[in-house]
Amino acid sequence: MNFCQHPRRLPPQPHLVAIKWLFSGILIAILGGFPAPVANPVSAADGSKFAHSDGDARYLHQIHLYDADNRRIEPDSTKPYSSVKTCGRCHDYDTISHGWHFNAFLPDTDDGREGEPWIWTDPRTGTQLPLSYRQWSQTFDPRVIGIDQWDMVKQFGGRIPGGGLGHAPDITDADATTADDDSPQPDSEPAVSRWPLSGSLEIDCLVCHGVAGSYDFNARREQIADENFAWAATAGLRIGTIDGQVSRIKDGADPDDESTQEKLPQVRYDSQRFAADGTVHIDLIRQPQNNACYQCHSNRTVADGGIQARWTHDEDVHLRAGMQCTDCHRNGIDHHIVRGFPGEDHPADQSMITLSCAGCHLGDAASEQLAGRLGSPLPQHAGLPPLHFEKLSCTACHGGPLPRDQAMGIMTSLAHSLGEKGHRSGSELPAIAGPVYAKQADGRIYPHRAVWPAYWASLVDGKLNPIDPETVYDVTRRSLRVRQDFATDLLAPKLGSTELKEVLGEDRYRSKPEEWTAEETAKIAALTQQAGEALFAEKVSAALAAIEQEQKIDQAVYVSAGWVYARGDADDTLQKIEVDDHDAIDMIRWPMAHNVRPAGWSLGIKGCTECHSESAKLFASTVTASGPGPDRGEPVMMATLQGIDADQRLAWNQLFSGRASFKYVIVASVAILLLTLLLAGGMVIGRIAR
Repeated sequence: MNFCQHPRRLPPQPHLVAIKWLFSGILIAILGGFPAPVANPVSAADGSKFAHSDGDARYLHQIHLYDADNRRIEPDSTKPYSSVKTCGRCHDYDTISHGWHFNAFLPDTDDGREGEPWIWTDPRTGTQLPLSYRQWSQTFDPRVIGIDQWDMVKQFGGRIPGGGLGHAPDITDADATTADDDSPQPDSEPAVSRWPLSGSLEIDCLVCHGVAGSYDFNARREQIADENFAWAATAGLRIGTIDGQVSRIKDGADPDDESTQEKLPQVRYDSQRFAADGTVHIDLIRQPQNNACYQCHSNRTVADGGIQARWTHDEDVHLRAGMQCTDCHRNGIDHHIVRGFPGEDHPADQSMITLSCAGCHLGDAASEQLAGRLGSPLPQHAGLPPLHFEKLSCTACHGGPLPRDQAMGIMTSLAHSLGEKGHRSGSELPAIAGPVYAKQADGRIYPHRAVWPAYWASLVDGKLNPIDPETVYDVTRRSLRVRQDFATDLLAPKLGSTELKEVLGEDRYRSKPEEWTAEETAKIAALTQQAGEALFAEKVSAALAAIEQEQKIDQAVYVSAGWVYARGDADDTLQKIEVDDHDAIDMIRWPMAHNVRPAGWSLGIKGCTECHSESAKLFASTVTASGPGPDRGEPVMMATLQGIDADQRLAWNQLFSGRASFKYVIVASVAILLLTLLLAGGMVIGRIAR
């Protein structure tokens, strides 16, 4: 039977179709655009007005693109597409914008367990300043320092997925600009704002949901560096080329002026990406792939004088098993990522216990959650006293790189821009160290990454107040005269022929460094260090004087590696001073978990003495304060950071070092005792028999 002749279906009526399209046209004119097709235009069963597919299969996104003015993108358009107007037609952009990756700027957000801060790094001024909008200890709120949204996005935008901080202040959600009475209020934008020129850095959904290989992260970062915030998503999607740079437009230019409009970046779309109906295929997936996570969550270890080669290391044991990051770090439409630490309180009010290490492998008897989620093996921990689970986290034995006698250097994506092209030596700022074994609030030991802040500040009534790094550079560039790197230019100055002649002599001072003897190399190193310390004192003293004069500060100081430097009594000299504001200068650390090592590489696998001995890495390894300045701190043992009494630790170590021999003595004693009893019993029985 023909479909149109089915008794329950009427054939199409031409006049009814015409009326339908007439009303559709009126509706389009009123709404200012044509919405992307959705499965059901009315509210879904859960009450949501947004699109659902509710299946496990990937939904094909062949959709129209729209710009920030809600106009449809055509092949000859010159404006960038907007994720708010495009993705937001079918997905709850407002709810998504309150997720963990976007809500740091919002005042009503639960800050959660402390994580890696934004570290503002400037090698020209020797700055590594930990920043956070969350109320995390030993970090500085950018708004208090005077760092506005624009500066933060320009500095860190390449690692921000957009939204929240990236929205221009005049269109930011009201929740993002309303702070509690006790929280610091955002500084007002500068009189001449560049936001109208750059546009907003909206949440770029494809940063996470694009299929690996379909999205160009570095192209997006280049646009952000050029201040083309609104154009970044278009560049990353590779659907067109961007001509023009907002950074070349002068401050104060009227964005509505015709001459300024001509200078704004223009998009040349690739017409081959558009179908006949004007739609574009967006290759995306529901669950982000690992490649997206790596853009911000990669790390490399630095040891033995350089960055350790990747091919010599094994991956995280879970990745080697074929798992994805999102298998554990899950989220719903609220985009509040499960972080997976013990005791996590998730806004969804669902139990997250079995998405932590212990919960996944051991289950949770209290909530009747079974062990072995995702096929995880049940760890035996044979012979391990339960006390260890009260004192140690899972990651203390299984997480992070294998510890050495001294904490290694660590480079992270957020701090060192891993993933971007460049030649890195491993000595670049910020100087992050790890693993550092210290206690968290739950009283258990975790491995951490750690950094000592370095910055310029005013000292008022014993309190350190960091100065905006951009202001520091503008004020000190003439006095410091750093061309490339603060530490290299000041602490390792190139010696002149006169100095070389004094050390090497008339015949040798022209020789190449590789031709120097060991003794000559040592002499040159000592002379370089001496010259560097003198130059550091001279330049930093002059820079502090310039800051005090320009900023009208009574006393300016420079902080590095836990030391506070102030101008000395004589010209071109420095002095170290004591301050009571220890939180502003001490080590800041945050827990680390990955890469997770298998059981065979865990601490303690070799026996009790791997941890209970004088050389045990968990307690006896050290970490040393480091920074751009010339002075370092004294090596600090992990046991000291953990608050373990030295005498108690010595007693335990001595007990466990003789534990094996003690076992043999006990066994031998019991055997002798049993033999004695047998002999005595035999004699008694013999007497009775006689």
